[in-house]
Amino acid sequence: MRVVPKLRILAIVFALGTIARAQAVSIQLDAGTFRVTGWRAPATQPAGGWASVLAVYAGTTDGPAMLGSYSVERGTLIFRPRYPLAAGITYRAVFQQPGQRARIERRFDGPARAPAPATHVEHVYPSADVLPSNTLRLYIYFSGPVSRGEVATHLHIVDSAGQELKGVLLPGQELWDPGNQRLTMTFDPGRIKRGLTANSKMGPPIAEGTRYTLVIDRSWPDARGLPLAGDYRKDFRGGRAVRVPPDPKQWRVTAPRAGTTTPLVVDFGRSMNYPLLQRMVQVASAGGRVAGTIAVDRNETIWRFTPRQPWSAGAYRLLVDAGLEDVAGNKIDQPFDIDVFEKVSEHLTTRTVTVPFSVR
Repeated sequence: MRVVPKLRILAIVFALGTIARAQAVSIQLDAGTFRVTGWRAPATQPAGGWASVLAVYAGTTDGPAMLGSYSVERGTLIFRPRYPLAAGITYRAVFQQPGQRARIERRFDGPARAPAPATHVEHVYPSADVLPSNTLRLYIYFSGPVSRGEVATHLHIVDSAGQELKGVLLPGQELWDPGNQRLTMTFDPGRIKRGLTANSKMGPPIAEGTRYTLVIDRSWPDARGLPLAGDYRKDFRGGRAVRVPPDPKQWRVTAPRAGTTTPLVVDFGRSMNYPLLQRMVQVASAGGRVAGTIAVDRNETIWRFTPRQPWSAGAYRLLVDAGLEDVAGNKIDQPFDIDVFEKVSEHLTTRTVTVPFSVR
């Protein structure tokens, strides 16, 4: 039997101990901080700084190490990133003990992505709880994209007895914005315009004095195929028909004071078409269009314009597209309840109405 010299045995034991100690060193991720365990950091940092001992990289490819702060707490080296770890990112932590060639590397996944909130109905316009019996359109705003082709199954208008009304909305007329978050539904114009057969036989879709409920089922799938957060209900009552066109001369304009960013306020005296108010009313001065933000209040009867820069004293004007409608589809100088055989070209004419005001 071969005899192993004592010194060689001691060398082997020392080497095994060194390997065991090296294997005990580990990098841990705890609450967004990286720490080295199994290795006692010295009281003073090495010449290359703690970054030469422990470096953390965002992503799996080579690149600059993450910025952050180092500390030694009870002999444990800790690295705290300057910015929180991001979901969906893999982080690579590398530890190299001073004076040693061996490196320890470990990869960590960033925090789990927070589940996206369930899609819900944010707004329905007109927002009033009394709608003219000749209301033309409903606008339904969702908090996220939803599936198309679901109206017949998941959108209902019921009467006070809970019976669903058929034939009040145009079938198959789903109009969506490009992001699938705004749905436009149209009440049957044939039942709104007087003198037509449908109006004479069936009456308007909304009867004056009658109570209704718009119901949107939570089972309507969003773009991810998930149901909505819950059922949506809007109770409303039929009111008197509105057949007189909007008249800008009757609008009440409250001008702001110069040197302020106080909103310009326009009171229409009736509920207007919410989406059209976002783009068909603008403010201009002698220098051109005025930049600012729009807000619509009080059941779409009030329009507020806040300028990006303080108002200057002088003459201004509202530029109103004559195609602006109220909730009954009446345009400026043109009621919706008109001869259905009028020339199509008359619908396509673009005209701007000017409403002057002064800032002092």
